[in-house]
Amino acid sequence: MLTLASLVFASAKTYPIEIESAARAGNVQLAKGDYTVQVEGDKAVFIDQHHKTISVPVKLDAGSGKKFEYTSVETTQKDGTEVIQLIHLGGSTTTLEFGD
Repeated sequence: MLTLASLVFASAKTYPIEIESAARAGNVQLAKGDYTVQVEGDKAVFIDQHHKTISVPVKLDAGSGKKFEYTSVETTQKDGTEVIQLIHLGGSTTTLEFGD
């Protein structure tokens, strides 16, 4: 059973992103740096350069239009903090929406 779980985890599609300055995703603070993000059910899992994982609840919007060419991150400033609002997943029509 452990092997099966490892195969499922290994086959999850990952998307590279760069956090240019410390930012909040949902209720989690992410440090500046390079991450990969993958979707596991209703969670976005951020994996940093040291393979540390951080799970954040998200709302998935599957979209129906044209696929996003690149993975992109949309942020806003709130109370002096950079806040991730959306991540558009490149090669798909999926958008990850983060709550406050």
